[in-house]
Amino acid sequence: MRAEVYGLLKDEKGSAHLLLFGLLGMMTAAFIWVIAFNWMMQTYGMNKTKPLLDRAAHAASLDIVAEEAALGRLVWDSKKGTDDFNRYLQLNLKLDSDLAPEKGSHLREAPVVHHLEFVTSPAYPYVLQRTVTVHTGTAKQTTRSVQVTIYGPSVVAIVELNQPLLGLSRSEPVVLSSVASVRFR
Repeated sequence: MRAEVYGLLKDEKGSAHLLLFGLLGMMTAAFIWVIAFNWMMQTYGMNKTKPLLDRAAHAASLDIVAEEAALGRLVWDSKKGTDDFNRYLQLNLKLDSDLAPEKGSHLREAPVVHHLEFVTSPAYPYVLQRTVTVHTGTAKQTTRSVQVTIYGPSVVAIVELNQPLLGLSRSEPVVLSSVASVRFR
């Protein structure tokens, strides 16, 4: 019996190589699938969060001082605008008062608001550049540059979200920017 099995294996030429190449191909396909799935989940999260961030920035941009507007000047009430931004961010993203996700939120970690600026410039269009450092002081420290073009007095918000990654114990920081311009047409 042993000689017959050995004889059958001896006559097979290349089947072990085919098996190894097949396994290598399946491992490669699984690796590509995990990377594609992580990319799709990150894109889905950004596409779902970006309009909600835009609405919060727009809410902040509406808080102008009425007395100054009556005189033809655009002056923001930055305290009220910041409060409205945070309130809309909490309501739209289903966050509690500490910006931690509540039940039903599509976020898994609290967003970090790096910049909320009320920007005016003597001339438009104006290119605003900011640098954001995420995970400061850790081995995962990353610097992201944000460049936006504004076409009138604007509110600019720069927020960091952390997207979990499938198959990894870490999450990937995603930096989103939102510009809400006040343009009179």
